Amino acid sequence: MIEIHFDKASEAEKLFWLLNERKRDACPLFHAAYDGNKIVAVYIYGDEKHVLETYIIPAMTAFVQSVLEDRLLLSIISGVFYFRDREEQQQILALAHSFLDGERRDYQKGAEFAASRMALLREACASFLRDGLSFSFSSFVTFRLKPYIERLEHYVGLAIDEYKLEQEYQTFVQMLRECLVGRTPQWPRLYLVHDPPHFVFYDRHRRELSAAEVKQLIDRHLVVSQPMYIDSSVLAPLVSLAPAEIELYTDHPDDGMVQTLQNVFQERLRLRRRADFSRLFVASAGNGEES
Repeated sequence: MIEIHFDKASEAEKLFWLLNERKRDACPLFHAAYDGNKIVAVYIYGDEKHVLETYIIPAMTAFVQSVLEDRLLLSIISGVFYFRDREEQQQILALAHSFLDGERRDYQKGAEFAASRMALLREACASFLRDGLSFSFSSFVTFRLKPYIERLEHYVGLAIDEYKLEQEYQTFVQMLRECLVGRTPQWPRLYLVHDPPHFVFYDRHRRELSAAEVKQLIDRHLVVSQPMYIDSSVLAPLVSLAPAEIELYTDHPDDGMVQTLQNVFQERLRLRRRADFSRLFVASAGNGEES
């Protein structure tokens, strides 16, 4: 018999349920019993190694992942990295999950670590669990899951780096929006064609501007007075001109700069397909109209 003592009855009940889910395929190899309080007992009748590896350890790892992992992540966020604001904690937790969800793909590409966090859990359980054992689950977590918890700390660190970058980005976008509010539009309309990684400027007559002409559009005072670096090839000239309308032609709407332009210029910017710009030229040439 393996006897597991929990601090909370709800946790004991959850593991008991997970074990019973697997018992359907394993009866009569093992039997799980729950005393209605805080103790789960597992009776092994079949081959011990097979029962542990096939049924008990998967239930234990599923329990840690579904019940304990978020609690551990939040504890790391607040206790190791000192983020105490609840809203910040939840944002970092969501980012940590994005790294955890991509863990399997990272390892397939030969990542920094030799095994996934779930493999670390399985190894910890396999090296510890045996018939005739009685233990406290909280002690098991403290003393046996250190490599797993260190892995979680790694992902929380990545999430916090991402969170800080996102905060800086939002501050940057807001700064550019405020710049636009105080500026009178210099051009009524501007056409912008995205040929990755470049953005080509066209005036309202659809005449292409050279790189030198684009640089001449930049308000130097605007660039110097801002606390953050503003890209001189796209953002600085656009914010300097503050066009009333921007038509952006691209086949890559998820491109980082495209999304930044949408975030900064909002309703001033209209997104078009790249091919539409060629058709615009043909149509204007045919009817001799000027936009």
